[in-house]
Amino acid sequence: MLQYLVYFLVGGAVVTAISVLAEKGHPLLAGVVTLFPSITLVSFYFIGKSTGNEAVAATAKSCFIALSVWIPYILTIIWLSPRIGTNKALVIGVLIFIVLACALIYANRFVGVVQT
Repeated sequence: MLQYLVYFLVGGAVVTAISVLAEKGHPLLAGVVTLFPSITLVSFYFIGKSTGNEAVAATAKSCFIALSVWIPYILTIIWLSPRIGTNKALVIGVLIFIVLACALIYANRFVGVVQT
């Protein structure tokens, strides 16, 4: 149970740092840090520690494939935020992400790119 508390605290610290950068007027740096393998770095470390190297490789492969879901999400946020506001854009972006993620997971059952 202690390891989950550590996961929670590390993740929260990363999100807080990114938010502070954006709030202090550094959106480009916050964007770079967001895309820096901060979450994947921490996640891969803990996955490797608890499950092993093959699990890290499979998860990394899944991340690469999931870019096809993430790109429409980000494009939605870029396009809709100035038009309808951030909160509504985030809701729509997340819904698009979820629909595409479900489609990707469903399609993977047939194609089998990532072994589950």
